[in-house]
Amino acid sequence: MLDITISGGTVVTPSGARIMDVHISGDTIAAVTLPGAEGFTAGQTIDATGMVVAPGGIEPHAHIGGPRQPERSGAEPVSRAAIFGGTTTVLDFATQVPGHDLLHAVDEAAERWKGQGYTDYAYHPMFGNRASETDIGQIPELVQSGIPSFKIFTTSIRPPSPQMEDRRTDFGRLGSIMERVATSGGMLLVHSEDDEMVHYNYERAEAEGHYEWWHMNEVHSRESEDVSFRRVTRLAELKSCPVYFVHISAIEGIQEVARARSLGMPVYGETLHNYACFSAANYREENGMKYHTYPSLKDESDGQAMWQGLLDGTLSTVATDLVSTTWEEKIKFKTVADVTGGHNGIETRVGIAYTEGVAKRGMSLERFVEITSSNAARIFGMYPQKGAIAPGSDADITIIDPSIKRKLTLDDLHLEDYSIWEGWDIEGWPVTTLLRGKVVVEKGQLLGSPGDGQFLKRSISTAVTSRPAC
Repeated sequence: MLDITISGGTVVTPSGARIMDVHISGDTIAAVTLPGAEGFTAGQTIDATGMVVAPGGIEPHAHIGGPRQPERSGAEPVSRAAIFGGTTTVLDFATQVPGHDLLHAVDEAAERWKGQGYTDYAYHPMFGNRASETDIGQIPELVQSGIPSFKIFTTSIRPPSPQMEDRRTDFGRLGSIMERVATSGGMLLVHSEDDEMVHYNYERAEAEGHYEWWHMNEVHSRESEDVSFRRVTRLAELKSCPVYFVHISAIEGIQEVARARSLGMPVYGETLHNYACFSAANYREENGMKYHTYPSLKDESDGQAMWQGLLDGTLSTVATDLVSTTWEEKIKFKTVADVTGGHNGIETRVGIAYTEGVAKRGMSLERFVEITSSNAARIFGMYPQKGAIAPGSDADITIIDPSIKRKLTLDDLHLEDYSIWEGWDIEGWPVTTLLRGKVVVEKGQLLGSPGDGQFLKRSISTAVTSRPAC
């Protein structure tokens, strides 16, 4: 006997979306059949009539707090919010710290997730400033151990201060990192801004008295994104390295991703749902720093371009760049040099993508699944274990009720004491979530437990690392 049958919903499978039944045995999907097919008896039936049945969301870009960063929320509250929002896998960062190597960073990440995850999880090791040849030499070992994705910054983001560690990777080291990533079968995530331009902009903002937070888009400018993206793609071309640009914020970034992909380069672009829905004009609101994630919000036209890129396939994923803090911490700093970055929207990502993409812009359900789940699974080496409703895949499923049409309230959400999405008009929202065949949220009620989540070993297909596969 099967454990669960999800019946009567519009199921989004790799071959398309139609009314189907999904049959689950243990952790995995046993079969996907036409409604009422004979020979399938389950101990539990979930009636999904009128609902959308999609693969569990995959958050490709989240910074989870730990002992070194107590101002950030940790794995337990973040993954609990994620599971409420239909996300079943979270990719965190294993952050290198001065005096320690990447293996230490991975051990530290494992410790903060141990027994704390409502979702499955993995990490991208993240290089610190002036990585040594020993650090860079650990890339092949980590890829072989199932950790094949790495992150660098091309800028230190802020002026020097005790508050923010300098994580900039110079282009000499970047070339060496790219060589190792490419030959090892890995993927390189890049926070791409021109460091010299950013820090000149800080100096100019201070000299001209434009140091309030609402000038952030003048410091972390579209020109900086444009120049840096072009420089990174050229080096990636020389080193044959696959690149995933995180949190694209400007039209110029989209254009460079499109250009590189048109040449057959394995270049992938991510944007954030807050970048697609808000603009630099929102910085001018009272406590408008609440909207800020690095680099910065740009113009309304950039947000429209983000949606177009998600619709037409130029951009591959939608993420959050999660750094979750309290309201007090979020509004604590008020200048361009010290505003708290990050977005606590891990719970709203899937629902906002459905509302804004499917309901408002006519995005197909298949494309919705790609940007919220399956493309991240492919790019980071989890597909088809994750990101697919198909026989043999993990039974990670979110059920979305498209009839929900109202404004979001803070009571709807489960992370921190504020949300920039409070009052947003939604049309369709996740109501039930399954993680590896276990019903962890049912009709808005939490049934899962911290510790349900498992660490995922990953291996990236050469189809993804050799050409733009998704």
